[in-house]
Amino acid sequence: MTGWLRDWLMAVTCTAMALALIEGLVPAGTGKKVCRLAGGLALLLAAVSPVVRLDGGEIGDILAGYRAELGACEEALAEQSEERYKTIIAERTAAYIVDKAEEMGISCRAEVTIGYDGNGALCPWAVTARGEWTAEGREALARVMENDLGVPPERQYFEESSP
Repeated sequence: MTGWLRDWLMAVTCTAMALALIEGLVPAGTGKKVCRLAGGLALLLAAVSPVVRLDGGEIGDILAGYRAELGACEEALAEQSEERYKTIIAERTAAYIVDKAEEMGISCRAEVTIGYDGNGALCPWAVTARGEWTAEGREALARVMENDLGVPPERQYFEESSP
């Protein structure tokens, strides 16, 4: 594709330079006007010649290439968007857990893994909480994660450590 563009630019540039040289050599008057008209038509022909030379198959191939590139870009953008959503959901869910824990008098950190629910929607899938808590505090935090976030006990992990 770049070869085609380079050839086209070269043809237009060479035509323009030749016209400027010829116009400079032709004396003023009617001859110069005719030269300008002929030169303008020659430049127009050089500008549109690649389009005129293309047949339907070539145009279809070019468009198919653009469609394929567009499809690949759309897929990459969708993947990036999904990864950003996962990051946002994980960060906000972890902040929610930490806030709820602080309300209960528990100091902890939370790491959230994002997955998909039965409908294919992104949701908190698993939680790892690290901190110091009593058995009652841990149970209360586990209930919050299950009831508020939908993370069942088998995907809740608690580690005793300094937050």
